[in-house]
Amino acid sequence: MDTSFIHADIFFFVTTIAVVLVSIVAVIVLIYLAIILNDVKEVTRQVREETTLIREDIQNLRENVKHEGFRLGQLWTFFRTLMKRPTSTRSKKVKS
Repeated sequence: MDTSFIHADIFFFVTTIAVVLVSIVAVIVLIYLAIILNDVKEVTRQVREETTLIREDIQNLRENVKHEGFRLGQLWTFFRTLMKRPTSTRSKKVKS
């Protein structure tokens, strides 16, 4: 047998293994990228909802100031309601 054919067979064998390994790594990276993008989508949805709620709170504060005038107590109540709003619907972990 000619040694050039043996070298060619070895080259194609090694190349095939390398292509399979690179393909597996690429699939794993794409799966993780899809998971990350799904998490980013969820975070942006939550930010959008909170922004809408803050906009509504500020609109209510402006209406109260227009109707009743500015009082420091209203400003304090406004900030207190912002802090009381639940930040997450996830259940809290129980300490072991």
